[in-house]
Amino acid sequence: MSRHLLLFFALSAGRAFAQDDGLGLDLSDTAPKKEEPKKEAEPKKASTPHPSDDAAPSAPAAKNTGSAVERDITQDDRVKSVQKKLYLKRYRFELAPYFMVSLNDPYYTKIGGAVRAAFHLSDTLALSARGSIMKVLSTEDVRVAKKVFNSQVYRSVPIWSVMGDFEWSPFYGKVAFGNTIVHLDGFVIAGGGAVATETTPKSGFKPAFDIGGGLRFVARDWVAVNASLINTTYVDNPAGTTHGATQNMLMMMVGMSIFIPFKSTFREAE
Repeated sequence: MSRHLLLFFALSAGRAFAQDDGLGLDLSDTAPKKEEPKKEAEPKKASTPHPSDDAAPSAPAAKNTGSAVERDITQDDRVKSVQKKLYLKRYRFELAPYFMVSLNDPYYTKIGGAVRAAFHLSDTLALSARGSIMKVLSTEDVRVAKKVFNSQVYRSVPIWSVMGDFEWSPFYGKVAFGNTIVHLDGFVIAGGGAVATETTPKSGFKPAFDIGGGLRFVARDWVAVNASLINTTYVDNPAGTTHGATQNMLMMMVGMSIFIPFKSTFREAE
């Protein structure tokens, strides 16, 4: 009995010594631990400012109501369906020098200059007077007709003319020219006057009338560039014949208009 007890104590002491020195197996924590289920991260709540914070709460953003937006728009920001005119002609004088050349006579080219003066009763109506002087130049077709075909070419040689016209400007508009907006004013004219020719007796003249139209390209309130086509009709007896013939001079005229006063005093279109 005592031998068995002595053997038991010897074995117990050896087991304890082996565990203290790292020898042998420690089966006390060998059982697997159960993993705890992971908790889902809760959404972070927006932090609310504490009443004791120094920063004052920001004011709510103002809503863009219709009335507020309308108050912010100035008169210049509005886009008008009908734009303002660059210039007005009512009660203004117009003085316009021209250079002119004929287009419808293959045998004799007429070149010259003219001066036109007009008074505008309104923006669309005007009365004008135009005086011009001309010179007639023969073309190569005259030489060919006389030398090759043995033809005789009769000609009317106008020297000067004076015409009075009624002018109507039915429309006003603008066009894009490159990166520039050009305002233009279209007009038609009709009137009558007198033409003096080479066969007219001294200090005499031939009755005449004209009709035409053109465009006025506006550069400033007081200046514009003109381009027009005007046909003047009169009856003349060309040199070398006693028979009268109706003459038509279709003239291309290019000039510049100056308006007086230089600035319109009627700006109601603005």
